Amino acid sequence: MRRIFGCIVLGFLLSCVGPGSPAAPSSAPSSAHLPSGTTVQTYRGNLPFPVDMAWLKGTHKIFFTEKNNGQIRVMHGRKLVRRPCARLSVNSTGERGLLGIVLDPHFKRNHRLYVYYTNSSPLQNRVVRFVVSHDRCTHKKNIVRGIPASSSGYHNGGQLEFVGGKLFVSVGEAHDPGNAQDRNVRLGKILRINPNGSVPRGNPFGRSNPVWTYGHRNPFGLARRPGTHKLYETENGPSCDDEVNIIKKGRNYGWGNGYQCGTAGVGPNPKRPLKRWSPTIAPTDAWWYRGRLRNLSGSLYFGDYNTSTLHRLVMNRRGTRVRRDRHIYNAGEPIIDVAKGPGGWLYMLTSTSIRRIVSP
Repeated sequence: MRRIFGCIVLGFLLSCVGPGSPAAPSSAPSSAHLPSGTTVQTYRGNLPFPVDMAWLKGTHKIFFTEKNNGQIRVMHGRKLVRRPCARLSVNSTGERGLLGIVLDPHFKRNHRLYVYYTNSSPLQNRVVRFVVSHDRCTHKKNIVRGIPASSSGYHNGGQLEFVGGKLFVSVGEAHDPGNAQDRNVRLGKILRINPNGSVPRGNPFGRSNPVWTYGHRNPFGLARRPGTHKLYETENGPSCDDEVNIIKKGRNYGWGNGYQCGTAGVGPNPKRPLKRWSPTIAPTDAWWYRGRLRNLSGSLYFGDYNTSTLHRLVMNRRGTRVRRDRHIYNAGEPIIDVAKGPGGWLYMLTSTSIRRIVSP
């Protein structure tokens, strides 16, 4: 993102000034464009900058990450467990910190939870795995480590998603466009790894290379369409061209030295996005929602940081073309994550709260 998290102090938004900074978020919440009969509830407020959440299906349990203090938190319904599941030693400068979280597809059997974070010393981005027991994160294991965290503090990526039993990891280019086109480094990439950190068969650039796609700037959202292996990504552009992409094996998504706004990009056979935004909006983590809200089901949702808007991307039946970008809610503060949660409702994480859209 463009200095998004760098403007946060103690979880509260301060204004940013300077080139490349996001626009000031909208000041007043609005539900004018929500479907009739739906409302937004504050599920839990007064939170210190939550970034990503993971719901244990069939329960009322939520896990979520807190960026600046490195805490993995647990909620049972609306009750926040006082003791964190784990507390990691993070460097939270700029966009660094405790970022993505995902549960193993077989969590109810193996109790494994994965997070992406910026380790304080040595300074690097890592993916670690825990075993959860009685709401405590135990048996910490490094799955991916040694991913450089740029000296600027920006473009770390940080999202995790399981597709077909493999773990996909979004990694920013560490504020250096040249990294994005180099397929031998992990920066500016979507990685595909086994749950134990090894490289699976079938990756496009060699048996020992975790890179699945390249040519990314700062991919901050990953979302799988339920019942398929389709993976969608949200990406923050420079002064133009924020993007939503469908991620396919071996593709080049065009970011790199010499990129020009409005083009497919640089490097061999670059792919245009499904949709792009100029001026930029700073899209955050996405979710393909299928759930209890029938009049909202079957679309890709994401929040944006610059205007605090919840977007609904209405797709064609195959999910390969965006028909409409509907703005259905303004949170009045940045929306960082969208996910399905307890009750089958659609949840949002803002910079200070967890909210959800419900109907009677």
